[in-house]
Amino acid sequence: MCAMKLASLLVSDYMSENPITIEPEEPLMRALEIIRLRGVRRLPVAVGGMLVGLVTEGDIKRAEPSTLTDSQEDFARVMEGTPISRIMISKPVTTTADTPLMEAAEIMLNTKYGALPVVAGGRVVGILTDNDLTRALVDLMREAKEAQG
Repeated sequence: MCAMKLASLLVSDYMSENPITIEPEEPLMRALEIIRLRGVRRLPVAVGGMLVGLVTEGDIKRAEPSTLTDSQEDFARVMEGTPISRIMISKPVTTTADTPLMEAAEIMLNTKYGALPVVAGGRVVGILTDNDLTRALVDLMREAKEAQG
């Protein structure tokens, strides 16, 4: 694998563009529905397109009442009555589309974060996830293997 190719990769090459966002006053139930329907694990929280937080599937799971010990009514009451703002990560670590991919990957590795919202002027323009980095790794390994013949 050519080191120059690796060094030239940017966040924009692998980020997921225009991710689904949620507003901070929306209920946990809405976030859970989006996560389940869209198959995502993280949602940027935005007001008017401006990033204010991040909520993850794990955050929601930790906040939801147990369906084993609580009634369905209790579950629905908590999930419908609790706003995202109560559990979201405020001021999450972010990156930009023109950041070198290696730099963003190192931030994710060192912080153990599974995603970085991608912003431009405070507006959410994408999200870089651990899955995106795995895709980049597979692409680079495939190219290296093909270069070997």
